[in-house]
Amino acid sequence: MNEQAIGRNIRQLRQRAGLTLTALAKKARMTKSTLSKIETGQTSSPISTLLRIAATLEVTISEFFIEETTNPPFILTRKGQGQIIARDGSQWGYAYEALASKLKQKIGEPFLLTIRPGDPKGQFQHGGQEFIYMLSGQMEFSVGGTVLKLNPGDSLYFNPALLHTTRVTGKHPAIFLCIFMQNVSK
Repeated sequence: MNEQAIGRNIRQLRQRAGLTLTALAKKARMTKSTLSKIETGQTSSPISTLLRIAATLEVTISEFFIEETTNPPFILTRKGQGQIIARDGSQWGYAYEALASKLKQKIGEPFLLTIRPGDPKGQFQHGGQEFIYMLSGQMEFSVGGTVLKLNPGDSLYFNPALLHTTRVTGKHPAIFLCIFMQNVSK
């Protein structure tokens, strides 16, 4: 594990404890500058320094070396900054932008989907549950043989185990929020 990852874990633990950089530095008997360099990975620390920080935070030193820390309380994805993901629909030309890819152990997987006019009609069937909300454009959405015309502001919640298809019907791309959800056992 590198210094940046260790420093990131220390910073997250400090923030979780509700301590400022100054407060932790004072309690751990070090300068604010030294602690800042540790948190940003600009310096390596002797084990004695890490032990003092751990004792002050009331954690074990091993928590500094955990590769993945717990999930953050939220994920903010700015416009256009989602991770482009190749899913089944990508073979049809559909663009999937993952809006919460960095959050682990989530029940729902939100995507911004864009389907262009002329893209082939996609056919899908999978487990879980699915929700879509039309943002712009128009499309035909067929679920289990029932054809629905969707416009901006329309939403649809359905069982994706049913064969479902999409096709843009207007001159502009259909852009919609799609949330794939796992089935949760009761």
